Amino acid sequence: MTSLADVTIPPAGRGCLRPVQAGRDLLAVADLVELCFKDSLDQDGRSYLKQIRQAAQDNEIWHWAATAAEAVNGLPISGYVWEEKGVIVGNLSLIPLRSLGQRMFLIANVAVHPDFRGRGIGRMLTATALDYVQRRGIKYAWLQVRHDNPPAIHIYQSLGFTERARRTAWSSVPGPLEAAAQGGGILVQRSAAYWELQSRWLERLYPAELRWHLPLNLGLLQPGLWGSLQRFFSLEYPAQWAIEQNRVLQGVLSSHLEGGHAHTLWLAAPPEGELNVTAIHALLAAARQHSSVRRVFTLNLPAGYAAGALQAAGFKEQQTLIWMRVAF
Repeated sequence: MTSLADVTIPPAGRGCLRPVQAGRDLLAVADLVELCFKDSLDQDGRSYLKQIRQAAQDNEIWHWAATAAEAVNGLPISGYVWEEKGVIVGNLSLIPLRSLGQRMFLIANVAVHPDFRGRGIGRMLTATALDYVQRRGIKYAWLQVRHDNPPAIHIYQSLGFTERARRTAWSSVPGPLEAAAQGGGILVQRSAAYWELQSRWLERLYPAELRWHLPLNLGLLQPGLWGSLQRFFSLEYPAQWAIEQNRVLQGVLSSHLEGGHAHTLWLAAPPEGELNVTAIHALLAAARQHSSVRRVFTLNLPAGYAAGALQAAGFKEQQTLIWMRVAF
């Protein structure tokens, strides 16, 4: 892996790389992130930026956050910025997480103003973040990058990142649904007898290595007393639909309401070569038709998986991200 010492600081008249200062920088960072990702921001992304701007106005909160961070572990609150002549033109966020019992960091919001690209600012920000993570004894750092951004992918690969997964985010589009073809199967109530197969399919489509960024709680979906207790105490009761063909389970779809505006769907279905596309189309259409309120439905799946069924059921591909990891 490339070390910080191997990275050349971008030529600039008065450029400097420094830790982000929450109370001072957040509004400028939000503006930069919005400028750089305006074409790919979803509802959650826009809500996140709105919250940042609102929080930036509360000086007391950010004074406390800065003091607490310095007192606890010296974390530079949320990452690094590149500043030139008093203007923030580069940003990188560092988010501490845990996955499979291990501490790790997610590198996010790597943004460079269009007028300052091609000078190595993004590479320098990333190398600095990796140096920070490594010096603290953390074993892994993750990031996500659009599959259609070869320059960024090349930078991350040169710094030691390797691809771990490629996933596509889908969302429903308003309008009438295409009728599901006959013979796809019969919609039935999700039975406890399906859970062993359903959970195995879920584990394959949403592997544990990636669930730190996918809010999938398998406990809420499982039948029996343990699942009932988790639903009772969390006050979350996901709807679930199943589809059979010749009494053989073809798929299970679970729905979870997120933030009052969108339903996150979790699909449990066989591998691509065994997938009954017509059945999955019918399952997705049933979930959309079940909602009495017009809502957005979203899914996150391995790239290419069930694409035909999703499109037929009125879903549109939002973006495909490569999940990359570096190990120290």
